Amino acid sequence: MKSGANSEQIEAKERQNLLRQINPHFIFNTLATIRIITKINPDLAYDMIYDFSKYLRAVFESFTNPGNISFREETEYVISYTNLERIRFGGNIMLDMDNEEKDFMIPPLSLQPIVENAIIHGLKKGKIKGTISIISRQTKSEYIVEIKDDGIGFDVEEYYKMEEDTAVKEGGLQRVKCRLEEMTGGNLEIKSRSGAGTIVTLHIPKISKDK
Repeated sequence: MKSGANSEQIEAKERQNLLRQINPHFIFNTLATIRIITKINPDLAYDMIYDFSKYLRAVFESFTNPGNISFREETEYVISYTNLERIRFGGNIMLDMDNEEKDFMIPPLSLQPIVENAIIHGLKKGKIKGTISIISRQTKSEYIVEIKDDGIGFDVEEYYKMEEDTAVKEGGLQRVKCRLEEMTGGNLEIKSRSGAGTIVTLHIPKISKDK
């Protein structure tokens, strides 16, 4: 009974974490943008609805299937999300994919909050212009995913000092870190420098086939 109760508690906590990662402002703003663009450029509105439906599918599937998903799937959702943000902010956000390794599992909605964070806190403050790169590779013991941006950067030491602050603790990066640790045994590290952008690295251990 205890193990069943613990499993239910873990699933409930995971759903709560996923719910917190959904940004209602993004949803409302995207719908408002689509509404305007339908009158100006119906073809572009058609593409936006397609990308928006893929984003919503990722959100809903993460609730019905609380386990890890393929990295390929996760990157598709990120591409759709970035397409929408690029249109909303005038086409000045570029997404560069350099994926040597794609065949591994990752918690759902792990990359999107990091990309969102890069746009809002990195590129948006720098006049909404720049590039976000997602790079994946593997070593003998782990899969590595780097999310880089050329935004304004921030003081990482100050960020870690503020980790006990409620806003920081409940922020997107910390939720991704928590879910990465719980669902893969991996970890997340942040490197950033003012004026030189930010690199968020996910380390996902390989699981032995014997286990």
